[in-house]
Amino acid sequence: MRLNAFMLIVAMFVAAGHYGCRTDCKGSGVVWRTEEFATVMHPLSGGGNAVAIVSNGLFHVKDSGTQAGDMVAMSQQWRACPQAGAAVEARVKVVSCKGMAGVMLGFSDGAHEDILTLYTDKIELNHAKLAYSMDTTVDFHVYRVEIKSNDVCVAVDGVAVIEGTGVFKHPAHEGRNRVSYGAGSSGATGEAFWDWVRWTEAPAVLKAWERPVKGATHHVIYKEPGKYACFPSLLSDPETGNLYASFGIKGTATHFVTADTRSGRMMSADGGVTWSETKELPKSAVSDMPGPTFTAADGALVRIGQYWRRWYPMERLDEFKDRYDITYSSPARGRQANTFSTLSGSYTERSEDGGKTWKRQDIAGLDTYASGSSPWSMTQLPDGTVLRAFMVRKDDKCAGRVMVAITRDGRSAEVVDVMGDPENKLKFTEETLLHTTSKGVVWMLTRVHGGDAPIWQAVSRDGGKTWEARPTEIDARQTPPSGLVKLNDGRLVMVYGYRDAPSGIRALVSEDEGLTWRTDHVLVLRDDGDGFDLGYPRAVKLADETIVTVYYYATDDKVRHIACTRFKVPKLPARRGGD
Repeated sequence: MRLNAFMLIVAMFVAAGHYGCRTDCKGSGVVWRTEEFATVMHPLSGGGNAVAIVSNGLFHVKDSGTQAGDMVAMSQQWRACPQAGAAVEARVKVVSCKGMAGVMLGFSDGAHEDILTLYTDKIELNHAKLAYSMDTTVDFHVYRVEIKSNDVCVAVDGVAVIEGTGVFKHPAHEGRNRVSYGAGSSGATGEAFWDWVRWTEAPAVLKAWERPVKGATHHVIYKEPGKYACFPSLLSDPETGNLYASFGIKGTATHFVTADTRSGRMMSADGGVTWSETKELPKSAVSDMPGPTFTAADGALVRIGQYWRRWYPMERLDEFKDRYDITYSSPARGRQANTFSTLSGSYTERSEDGGKTWKRQDIAGLDTYASGSSPWSMTQLPDGTVLRAFMVRKDDKCAGRVMVAITRDGRSAEVVDVMGDPENKLKFTEETLLHTTSKGVVWMLTRVHGGDAPIWQAVSRDGGKTWEARPTEIDARQTPPSGLVKLNDGRLVMVYGYRDAPSGIRALVSEDEGLTWRTDHVLVLRDDGDGFDLGYPRAVKLADETIVTVYYYATDDKVRHIACTRFKVPKLPARRGGD
């Protein structure tokens, strides 16, 4: 649930000669995609001393550290072709920059790469060793880079200032093909405001292993122009068969709760085909995911809860500053002005009277600089033990690790470290899907920022005491695996949002209860999404094995709304040897 809302510019990419550069980038079907920073997201942190936040339509990046991991940059795949050429441009105002990539616009085409560093008194191509003197701090400027074959050209405000014929030759690291921007070097510092970034993109084509699902149908649950609807939950009523979706509605495109945030509730009596508003959710409706309340071995009700985001008046700031990660209120964050929030803390609860009263005990090991968990991060072992996964940052230098809280009786919990990056370059998030197999094996899938593997998996075969972690081949870029369904034959189906082009909703099948996934046969449910800001699906299975998945979405009209897809899992071909 992090950054970027793409805008597809319908017009074809015009010749770059208008800017005085030599490349033309007239590849068939090439379009512009633009990041306008319209959606306010949670702050991004790199190593503690590098922070990026979207506010008032600007992407503000400030990197004040020079230690390992002190960097924060966004990247987008753009499928650039060396022979056809490509272009990227950004409107930026530099505040400071010391060192290569302190404020940077990076670009690679699968064969070659370079970085344009925006210093305060010049701009410079790092590998090409070409520079142009200018003041980048007085106002916003539009910086444009065009590449084709071994040529690179840089223009500022429509005027070519660097002509790099034959100098675009530095090999692309591991064949990467992307645009990146922000603060891109641990050893450098910099601060800048980004108004927008846009880049050319060749037409997106599904790969051979990405298969559209025949017969999938899509239905709008809630859609209102001028409103931003997001992050649905899904419940079903076993007594009536009705489905219920609840979600947030606000007037600002933000992932934070705001003063005008309200809850939307919709009900479907026909398996997700049509939906109508409902004021209440029946007590008999159950969530699509386990928890949050479980029955322990002794019959008591137990749960592991969290203090998600607690807001305080500014007068209390000194009590929390430096000890916790602080988020300040704004028109797009928080219900009240002049407040701040922390994201930390968890607790166990136990009820011996059927949920009428509860006894709570805080978990000391999760009262850290920052900690958080997602609604699909809970599971229960066959012996009644309850586990919940958390993202934990012990201090402002920690990028984020995954830990699991374990309780057997709801009276106390132990905290076990699961996985993280020893070099502190990868950020393990709070978005972890947790599941227990029929044999008591526990696995988790976690969304990770940085590196080439966006999803990592950890497996425990001893009730959560020890874990084995590894990167996976699941290509769920910057979106969590949040919908899980078990079919009658024992196979698992996982639904997730897909935020690279062509963006949309996808699913994977596991034939061994989630220990491995059929990444050789990706189920494409839909691919008509409007860029990055979509997904977070939840899913249920109907009696006829139709899967209904709900999520937030937008198409060409850019209205973020709640939608659902109904589909049946097709028969998959046998896995090929070596896959």
